[in-house]
Amino acid sequence: MTNPQALYIHIPFCDHICTYCDFYKMVAKSTLKDKYIDYLIKEIEMKKDYLNNLKSIYIGGGTPSSLTINQLEKLLKKINEIVNYPINEYTIEANPLDITDEFCDLLTKYHLNRLSLGVQSLNQNKLKFLGRNHNKSDVNKAIDILHKHNIYNINCDLIFGCLNENFSIIKNDLKFLIKKKIPHFSTYSLILEEKTILYHNFQKKQFKLINEDKERKIYYKIIKYLTDKGFKQYEVSNFALKDHESIHNLTYWNNEEYCGCGAGASYYL
Repeated sequence: MTNPQALYIHIPFCDHICTYCDFYKMVAKSTLKDKYIDYLIKEIEMKKDYLNNLKSIYIGGGTPSSLTINQLEKLLKKINEIVNYPINEYTIEANPLDITDEFCDLLTKYHLNRLSLGVQSLNQNKLKFLGRNHNKSDVNKAIDILHKHNIYNINCDLIFGCLNENFSIIKNDLKFLIKKKIPHFSTYSLILEEKTILYHNFQKKQFKLINEDKERKIYYKIIKYLTDKGFKQYEVSNFALKDHESIHNLTYWNNEEYCGCGAGASYYL
């Protein structure tokens, strides 16, 4: 029996569909979410023999934080019963508007020690273009709540290359978030995917794509800016302060075995 060191769990639900997203996801009623969690738990039980040597667990989406507190606790409780602790890194993805005291209490109760926050941007025009429903103030508040609960191991996702963007827009985002003591960034260039709202809008000629040379220059400026601020680029899109590299990310990057549970999860043994 192989013993993968990482487990990925997929939650395919969102409260709101962003214009650029082509991941498998849906807006669903609570009854469907309940049913999904029940079947997800069955799958985790089915694969429990693979889950006794884990170093990392990553709950991704969709938006895992779109589950109710009771739904999320039901899942976390089952994971707690099956896996052997301690887990070096236990991550959940969340949107800024979902960060509450109750949510943070639940993370602490079940030993989650890392959070990936779907920020994407702090620029209001860019947020509107991407179909995000939060603003800079919401992100600031979310980080403050996380810090209040001693959750400091935070990643922030950011997207660049929207419309006629220049480096100063994402630089302002990074500057603000570094001041908020964020130790890890995932910076992705916008990719126009078929079967997305953004692609539909592009086909209707509502906007133009950024020039690729300009996009490349922004990417290299991001690398220089974060490197100068003490961040190490340890993947194409990922930057971390010392000892904050994602163990789970590196499992994929190093072509190591991992298990997956959920509708959109693949795994490699």
